[in-house]
Amino acid sequence: MGDAWEALRTHVRDDLLTQQSLSAVLATTTLIAVLVVWYVWSTRALRALRAIPLRVLVTGTRGKSSTVRLIHGALHAGGIPAIAKMTGTASRELDTQGHEYSTNRVGQVSILEVLETVHRNLKRSGPPPKAVVLECMAVTPDLIEFVSRRIVRPDVVVITNALWDHLEEEGTSLGEIAISLSLALPGAHLLVTSEHRVGTLSILRYEAALQDVDVDAVSGRTLPANVLAAAPNAHPDNLAMAIAVAEYAGVEPATALAGIASASKEPLPVVAAASVIDGITWTYRDIGSVNDTDSLTPALLDARAQMPEGAVVLGMLVTRWDRPLRAMQFAASVTPEDVDGLVIVGEPDVLVRHVARRSGWTDDRIARVSIWGFGQRPIFRRLADMATHIAGETPENIGIIAMENNHQYVADLVREKFYGSGVL
Repeated sequence: MGDAWEALRTHVRDDLLTQQSLSAVLATTTLIAVLVVWYVWSTRALRALRAIPLRVLVTGTRGKSSTVRLIHGALHAGGIPAIAKMTGTASRELDTQGHEYSTNRVGQVSILEVLETVHRNLKRSGPPPKAVVLECMAVTPDLIEFVSRRIVRPDVVVITNALWDHLEEEGTSLGEIAISLSLALPGAHLLVTSEHRVGTLSILRYEAALQDVDVDAVSGRTLPANVLAAAPNAHPDNLAMAIAVAEYAGVEPATALAGIASASKEPLPVVAAASVIDGITWTYRDIGSVNDTDSLTPALLDARAQMPEGAVVLGMLVTRWDRPLRAMQFAASVTPEDVDGLVIVGEPDVLVRHVARRSGWTDDRIARVSIWGFGQRPIFRRLADMATHIAGETPENIGIIAMENNHQYVADLVREKFYGSGVL
């Protein structure tokens, strides 16, 4: 009996070992196959990208997506087939015929989207690209350098500006931020920037000189009125940078301006929207694409001007757990003189509330809206209760100004009520 039992144990052990060996072989084979497919795919995409004669990489703090669109429009009008990739408020792609496509993104933004854009363009109809304009999605210094040096190898680098954002990655001073952004320069021929601060512009010039890169520092303030009038919805600095890149590409200014005037627009509306909920007229304005406090004040003033007279205006801080310094900056910058109440959505809410108190806010004018368990109507009831407390009676008009970030569960539900689900 003992011999039979031992034989059975040996047989089972050998069988399991055989199965484990087969599983290991299968897993190894699958991994090798995936790596081979990835190598072939990435090599082909890199070769296609680097075969494009003019490569433009756009980085900076504000205005990257809009500037990419303007440059693409200018090159397209000048007879230079170009593809473009925007990764900001909404991830979009433009092909050589000017058609726009939404990027199907799984998970977080990835630097691999650059290669995916080029790969997808190979399958689309239209003339082959002679130029590519890419928004740099990297914010950490190492990744900025990697995208530029190892993937794009740009001819032209556009650094829109160096403002107070991405402090966790790029540095906590404007000088450090400028140095981080300048890591996109190695190998380029030209830097185009609209940075106007003397100190940070000097740093960019110095870093460009170290890399033997020419600098074209432009300003929208120097553009004549007729140029500004041709593209009234474009920020003057973005307009000036697009014209400079087009000039480098050999496009006549008048032709470039015509293309800029007809360039595609960012999907997020720049005007307020209204809706009636439970007898109250709600007015909503989203400035969540403004991620730095330098740009916050004019954007907030513009949004406030779009609110109905007499409305109770609530500022909605859409915070992110991975951007605590940005959250603290916004909480310190938005005061009771700007809006009537402060709504905190996201994390870190305790830290944001603490900073808000130091900015003059009292607890009865600060509300925290949880990300769990709410549909649209309960959220608006919660906000209506807050506005009623502030006004002393149920108001006829309530305004919401969403700021700091775009995407978060509650913020998306509120935006969807006014703009629908297809905006971002």
